[in-house]
Amino acid sequence: MHILATERVGHRFGQRILFRRMHLEFRGGQTTAITGANGSGKSTLVRILAGILCPTRGDVKLQVNGGLIEDQLRPLSCGLVAPYLSVYDGFTPRENLNFLARARRMTDRETRIDSVLNQVQIVSRADDPVDTFSSGMLQRVRIACALLSDPPVLLLDEPTATLDVDGIAMVREVIDSARRDGKIVIVATNEKEEADQCEHEINVEDYR
Repeated sequence: MHILATERVGHRFGQRILFRRMHLEFRGGQTTAITGANGSGKSTLVRILAGILCPTRGDVKLQVNGGLIEDQLRPLSCGLVAPYLSVYDGFTPRENLNFLARARRMTDRETRIDSVLNQVQIVSRADDPVDTFSSGMLQRVRIACALLSDPPVLLLDEPTATLDVDGIAMVREVIDSARRDGKIVIVATNEKEEADQCEHEINVEDYR
């Protein structure tokens, strides 16, 4: 069982308080939507959960199969998809994934690369430069990068914003597959339908 928990987490920008005293628990095999108005702190909370932003106060703890993950290693246990994350435009999807796999010293990188390219349905474009891609195709590359290391936590920040109907269905299958595999799945979204498909919902505005 995987558990991601916050203890008294709060964050502010200057005098502006986004949220405070967050006591949250996310469990493997469950999906949770993070909702709230634009600018309410959804993306900030996602970055805090992923371990790439330190909260103003409080702590975040991740347990994977009963073992506590050190704070500095938490980002390596999280697959993050977000519009502010970049890929190398001059690389192909396969080259982007290979770069990440080598950086993480993955021994099964060719198998995993083929698997995630298939999962996000861009095998036919796997060897085309990313700078020729539409915004929707670029989002598929971001999702492939997040899935590459088979992380126990999947954090999706507005994952379907630039996708067409087929892309939205692909994201739904990615989420369902991760849930079936016992992963923690968290989706930050402004879309009511997308939030309703999750089992739980957290509105950051409830923690002002």
